[in-house]
Amino acid sequence: MNWLAELTREKIEKGPIPLKELLENSLYYPSSGFDGGVVKDCNTVGNDHQITSFIYCDYGVGEQAFLNQRDSFLGYACIGNRRVFMNELLSSTWIPSLPPTLNRKEYTLYKDTWRPFVQWAVFERLPSRDRTHGPDRFSLLYLGGEGVATYQALYWGNKQRPKALAIIQPGHAFGLNWTNYTEQASPLHWVVKNNPAGAPSMIYYGGYGRNYTDFSWTEYSPQRKISPYYYPEYGSVMVYKLNGSSKGLQV
Repeated sequence: MNWLAELTREKIEKGPIPLKELLENSLYYPSSGFDGGVVKDCNTVGNDHQITSFIYCDYGVGEQAFLNQRDSFLGYACIGNRRVFMNELLSSTWIPSLPPTLNRKEYTLYKDTWRPFVQWAVFERLPSRDRTHGPDRFSLLYLGGEGVATYQALYWGNKQRPKALAIIQPGHAFGLNWTNYTEQASPLHWVVKNNPAGAPSMIYYGGYGRNYTDFSWTEYSPQRKISPYYYPEYGSVMVYKLNGSSKGLQV
């Protein structure tokens, strides 16, 4: 039985975090803001990937802002959410490994402008919508944190890999992102490449307002294009597929 189907409001709000299920077959989205486009794609055109767990991470978003936006998924209602504590997500035996290209000064550039938080919410499709709109339920774990360190802590620390990674409008120009996710030698690429559990099978890359053709992770090849990505007719996102197996990026 689908683990999401077994959840009740009481289990969500008072029970233990189903961490293994949250990480398996998940989509990880650093610098996410409140972009629901990947949720829509995974729920419809990309539903064969069976991704119903979404992990968003953005240090530019506060907890109250998340709560204000929580009920904005079209056709879905939140059936339960709660605050999550870091010790519920992190392995007690995990030791961080710093990417060799990490610049400590750049990494801490915006540390005083955000407050860490974690919220977990589960959404259920409204009775007025049918299965063509999306799955019965999906999960969203939202972390107010830094994208590279969070990826390593969640996935390396728990011996998991996401099925998909989203790099959409990542904000390295004027969006307060300290690093450029798209570069082959970036810290994000390093933590993805060196995860002992393997690499994401696919990557969503694109954004608003220009042609996004500078994605340089050579281990991935373009498969299909989502255009327009933003309503009603703006932006585009390319879905890239990993060349070879999910273990292909291990070193």
